[in-house]
Amino acid sequence: MGKTDFGFMAGFSGRLGNLIGYRWRGRMCVRTMPSHYRDARTPEQLQQRALFKAVVRFAAKARQVLKKGMNAVSLDAQMTESNYFMRVNKRCFALAAGTSSPRQRNDEAVSSGLAGETTANQGELIVDYENLLLADGPVAPVAFYEPQMVDETTLSVDFEKNPLHRAVKWEDLVYLVAYCPELGDFDISAPVYRRSNRLTMSLNPYWAGREVHLWGFVVDGNGRASQSQYLGTTDYADNPSATHSEPAFADRLSMVSSYASGMPTAIADGPTAALLQDTAPEGVARIFQKHRIRC
Repeated sequence: MGKTDFGFMAGFSGRLGNLIGYRWRGRMCVRTMPSHYRDARTPEQLQQRALFKAVVRFAAKARQVLKKGMNAVSLDAQMTESNYFMRVNKRCFALAAGTSSPRQRNDEAVSSGLAGETTANQGELIVDYENLLLADGPVAPVAFYEPQMVDETTLSVDFEKNPLHRAVKWEDLVYLVAYCPELGDFDISAPVYRRSNRLTMSLNPYWAGREVHLWGFVVDGNGRASQSQYLGTTDYADNPSATHSEPAFADRLSMVSSYASGMPTAIADGPTAALLQDTAPEGVARIFQKHRIRC
């Protein structure tokens, strides 16, 4: 039954015939019910539904992060942050399959009276963290350096303020995101200004001894974000210095390689040059030296 408080022209919620009224982002919307629906419940359908449910649960855990990182782009796409997240990351998720085929698992489920249930439990969700986006948008990114543990629970990350030499505002906010897969928890840092060059974050003490994945991104004053950058993983309690940030360096190299030809010349300062000599493999250092780019 549909309900309205201000007359039919003001919109309604619920079902009215074959129409369904609902509110989305403050707007009253109407959609029609499907005229027919065939539920073949094939093994492939059951597997896809199980994957969809698992990804929805994952997106729900990241809701606080997505509100910061995907609010503006999801509004432009006229969808929720979670739906946008699932659309741009659909290739980053899969379910760990068992040894039997989907049809065999379905036959076993039917024989045991658990059809539709076992597929959801056939394996855990596999996530391609390195390519996973937690933020998206047109804002110029920062270049994150190697994360460091300053004490048992505090993480510090230095960053280059404007590696692409684009028009930016120094009041843009930089965020760090951490995720513990074992506990399924996301956390987001307090922001710092782009001009700050350094961000610190206190990690959850309950994550001690567990793997933690890290991302960073920027949000401007209009709520638009940059694409998130994967910074690697850290086991911060077992080994405070064990941070694996090769993807972060790869991100910086990718940005330099893509934009070097059109970027203004920038002379690398002493500390940056020393960093490149210490951390960059042969060939990478030559790229930076050739273009005289600070990263």
